[in-house]
Amino acid sequence: MILSKMTWKEAGQSFGDSKVILLPIGSVEQHGPIGPLGTDYEIPQEFARRLEDKNPRDRILLPAIPYGVCPYHLGFPGTLNIGDEALYAVVKGITRSLLQHRMKKFVFLNGHGGNGPALDKAALEVYQAGGLVAIVDWWVLAGQINSEWVGGHGAGQETSVMMAVDPSSVHKENCFPAEIGHLSEALRNTHINTVRYRKGSVRIVRDVREVTSNGAYGGEDAAEDASAETGKAILDTLTEYMDAFVTEFTSLPLGRE
Repeated sequence: MILSKMTWKEAGQSFGDSKVILLPIGSVEQHGPIGPLGTDYEIPQEFARRLEDKNPRDRILLPAIPYGVCPYHLGFPGTLNIGDEALYAVVKGITRSLLQHRMKKFVFLNGHGGNGPALDKAALEVYQAGGLVAIVDWWVLAGQINSEWVGGHGAGQETSVMMAVDPSSVHKENCFPAEIGHLSEALRNTHINTVRYRKGSVRIVRDVREVTSNGAYGGEDAAEDASAETGKAILDTLTEYMDAFVTEFTSLPLGRE
């Protein structure tokens, strides 16, 4: 069921504790010279559509939240950051409204790592109000299911999935090598905010433009190697996993019922 296509009467008849809410959440931010700015919300939106289609009776799909928390990407044009407090407030408003209408189970299909703190805070408050939230970070899940799908930012993993979702939005012809701004010979970035020192790593947060000149960071996960075939495999495999998980999550009794 798709909430935006329902009347209020249909929504009232559909709502109930046995159903689960699917909420795609992302970000509008730079994804290197190849990927579209909408990568982080279009991918979870696609997963959510697929999941609703598999079981429309028990799953209610909400419109995606396209904006997220991405201040470190503002050095690149097109990035739109609403900050932790704004994202938290929007998610809180949505979940509190649905709790009032007897909906207690939520799956946040998240497409952007920077959203984590705001989503965790909102999820805890849902739990404290008698509900339960599952947060799915699809890019993490992909690497756990298949080590060949471990991804960076704006690199092969995300680019491949976008090539499967919307091939016209990906422009591999615009690719150019990134210059990586390591802090020193001893402190070298292994990801945007991760720095290797001796045998360990630490997080040092900087503006992304100071770390990578083209906005992407992938290591072995190169955007040039992206393909629609890989993207389709990721979409299909993760959809199967998420479908099974959401079914299990939906049937889970809440301890306070």
